[in-house]
Amino acid sequence: MDTRSEGVLQHVDPDLAARIRAAADALAASGTYLLVVSGLRTAAEQNALYAQGRTTPGHIVTNAKAGQSMHNYGLAVDVVPYLSGPSGQLNWNTQTAQYQAMVSALKAQGLVWGGEWHTIPDPDHFQMPTVPVSPNSAMVSDYSNGSDGVLTTIWQNAAAGRYSA
Repeated sequence: MDTRSEGVLQHVDPDLAARIRAAADALAASGTYLLVVSGLRTAAEQNALYAQGRTTPGHIVTNAKAGQSMHNYGLAVDVVPYLSGPSGQLNWNTQTAQYQAMVSALKAQGLVWGGEWHTIPDPDHFQMPTVPVSPNSAMVSDYSNGSDGVLTTIWQNAAAGRYSA
């Protein structure tokens, strides 16, 4: 993984980071390299994305307000392959064999792929297999009532299945 990707992975659930690294290692063996574009987001960053296409210029990219995105909990990342080598231009074309190989490798790690969502597909989004966040969910409650170690607690609870349906 490149330095930028590692920097992003330092702020997400360690299990998620390990899964991303395992997929990246498998893909690198066949000459495909990944960039982790985004990971943990603040509430302000999430609300700015939600406003895009609604109250600010641009096209709508998310239906998730702050607290409703797995990015807010460090349980999601956005990943895209490099066209060639471990740097340079990125391949945003989801129809290429390279992109589909990335999707397969990350799904093989047990991650949920946003490209399969129906309302707003998010093809560079991969998240831990937990229940989607609703305003009244236990995850939101834990986040709201948490202290400095709140993300670690959320990661442990997610791993233990506390947020499962």
